[in-house]
Amino acid sequence: MTNRTNWKDLSKTAILLVLYVLVTYIGVKFRDVIIETDTAMLLLLLNIVSGFWLRRKFAYVITALSIVAFHFFVLPEHNSFKFQNYQHIITFTVMAFSGVFAVKITQSQQREIIKNKLLKSELNSNYHLASELASLNESQAIARSAIEHLERNGQFKAQIWLFSPTLFCLASHEKLQQSEYYSEIERFMLRGEQSSEVLSDALALHPLCGQSGLFGVLVIQSEQGRLFNPILTTLISLSLSRSEANSALTIAKEANQLEQMRNTLLAAVSHDLKTPLGSIIGTATTLSDSTIKLSIDTQKELLQSIAEEGYSLNRSLTKLLDISRYSTKTLIPNRDWVEPEEVIGSATKRIEQVVKLHPINLTSETMLVSLDYALIEQIIANLIENAAKYSPVGEAIDITTDYQKECFSIEIADRGCGVAPDETQRIFERFYRSEHTKVKGTGLGLAICKLIVSAHNGTISVSPRLGGGSIFKVTIPCDKYDLTGIYE
Repeated sequence: MTNRTNWKDLSKTAILLVLYVLVTYIGVKFRDVIIETDTAMLLLLLNIVSGFWLRRKFAYVITALSIVAFHFFVLPEHNSFKFQNYQHIITFTVMAFSGVFAVKITQSQQREIIKNKLLKSELNSNYHLASELASLNESQAIARSAIEHLERNGQFKAQIWLFSPTLFCLASHEKLQQSEYYSEIERFMLRGEQSSEVLSDALALHPLCGQSGLFGVLVIQSEQGRLFNPILTTLISLSLSRSEANSALTIAKEANQLEQMRNTLLAAVSHDLKTPLGSIIGTATTLSDSTIKLSIDTQKELLQSIAEEGYSLNRSLTKLLDISRYSTKTLIPNRDWVEPEEVIGSATKRIEQVVKLHPINLTSETMLVSLDYALIEQIIANLIENAAKYSPVGEAIDITTDYQKECFSIEIADRGCGVAPDETQRIFERFYRSEHTKVKGTGLGLAICKLIVSAHNGTISVSPRLGGGSIFKVTIPCDKYDLTGIYE
């Protein structure tokens, strides 16, 4: 790099020397036409170009040569260093002073231009780092990005250490051993001062500080001894502090959500489990009281009531257990070839106590699709149960299945009260109960459906039905078995 730079400087110097010789030759050749001051102005212009184009030592040398050449060749007495009169002395003095001053001013301006370019480049680099760090949320990602930036833009090798909960290395340059400066970092942590510590010409420790004080250290190793801009430490500190604050806020929100869920769960358990239990106890007490004379029909009705309340209690407990067991991370579908009509029939039988007063109309073609039988059965059972609970007695429930664009879909339509537009998403949340209905329930059935559908990478939605009611649609991507050869 240095040899190439020297060759470039020599090339520029050679070009300017040729121009100086040319101007001097013109001044000598046409001295009868061109006066000395005109030649001096041309040489002064070249001096300014030299100061801007060449390094300082080259510029001063070539300027000195131009002054000597002007005196020797252009000013009378020609081809000598004598002055013909005092006016030529003044011309030479002005020429010499102007040449040196022009080079000095031009060099000064050139240094300012270079300085401003470096400053602009550094500002752009810092801006890009700030933008990049602002787009990241995790502390480790922020640290890795900062270390890569320091290497890319400053040839620095860096490590970022945090002090809480214990001293640990968050991220490190690949060529630095994590334990290489452990003792120095530990001493820096114990010292607790918020000022940089220079350990050598190539190694320095810079504090990372937030609102709560010192929380880490930035280790900088520079083989070239380059100066480190402390603004970078501030950018990294702010980004890491923001990340920690976001993490703390997320934890607080999750804790609040868990507390709300716990309270909702207790309310659901106390209401939806206590109510059927109270009914069962009351009915059983009536039946066991020998002093009360009941007809056979009344006894059958009371026993039927106990069975229905027991069934309702069992369904509520099952949903509570399912929602506590299922999650999108742990729920992995066990896919196999299933026939939708068979799954729908099995699901309907599971909830026959609920749907016995509602005719079911099924529109489905014979097909085999790759689904988890048990999980899909649970989705269908929950949706049919919902349709039955919210529909007037005697209203039919319409079920339609289809397979298009490599996706199996099932629609369950009812004639219930419908779903308000602002609740089409919220009804799939855990324990959510609409304020527009008084139908009892845990608010878990649709949440379980949402979890199972998500585990299948599918979608579930609700839309209003023409004439009243709702249509719940489940769409799941899956394979379909070709039955053409079987039925031919």
